[in-house]
Amino acid sequence: MALSKSLMKSQIPVTCQMCEESNEIKWKCLQCEFFLCTKCRRLHEKVKSTDQHTIIDLATYQLQNKDKLDFSKIPCKIHNGKNCCLFCQSCEEVVCPLCISKIHNGHKMIELDEGYDFITNAMKNLRIEDKLKQHLKILVEQGNVKDSEDKKYDSEKMKIMNRDTILKDEVLENTRKLLEELNERRKNIATSVNEEKNRLKEINRDLEKREKDISKALNSKNAIQVFNIFSVEKILEQTSTDHVDTKIKKLPIFVPGEQVIHDFVFGSFVDVDQCETELYSRVNVHESS
Repeated sequence: MALSKSLMKSQIPVTCQMCEESNEIKWKCLQCEFFLCTKCRRLHEKVKSTDQHTIIDLATYQLQNKDKLDFSKIPCKIHNGKNCCLFCQSCEEVVCPLCISKIHNGHKMIELDEGYDFITNAMKNLRIEDKLKQHLKILVEQGNVKDSEDKKYDSEKMKIMNRDTILKDEVLENTRKLLEELNERRKNIATSVNEEKNRLKEINRDLEKREKDISKALNSKNAIQVFNIFSVEKILEQTSTDHVDTKIKKLPIFVPGEQVIHDFVFGSFVDVDQCETELYSRVNVHESS
């Protein structure tokens, strides 16, 4: 029943739907949704059960429906030459009559316009805007961490240099090694932050493009574009790896050693909490809404 109804709504038939002989379609009954020739229109008006039906000429009908979405020519991706007539809610895709009988038999079917509403709502719930906001927040936090670590670098360097002034002759080599390690760690932090920033910018560019493509499809009122972009987005949501899992080992603090007779300890680095700390909680962009 749904199939025949959808086919009826999707296109103007070649012949009159009452006599099934005349191909001069001139009228449409809005209650029966029949396309009629002039002869059958007169008969239709004389029948007592349908004499109160509203019949309009075909030109008026087409004018009234010019701004409505056209679901009549959505090509089937599987069966060449066939147009889709229903939306399989079980598989979330448009289907043609052959699809229904061979692949989607027993599945829950709805009209194409209902399927269109279903997937437009689904695409609105992809939460791309939320993901962009999350990534922007991470970029800001990364910048704050780098500023804080730069200040710590200056502070720890000053400690090292003060200690070096006191014990310069004996600890020159040790000083060089410590500064080299500190510089390398700072360089690694800056490199890690920059790499993550670049990666996030690339992810955001991709998300912004996806958002524009979705918006363009939705605003186009073109059912083919909407169904196609929804198929692409389903694949991207399943295969994309646009999540952030960042761990940065922070700069150590300098702890001076104790000087003893004929010997001393210049000092060494002590990592915060004696272990690598996680800079950010994992951001999972596939988290369900």
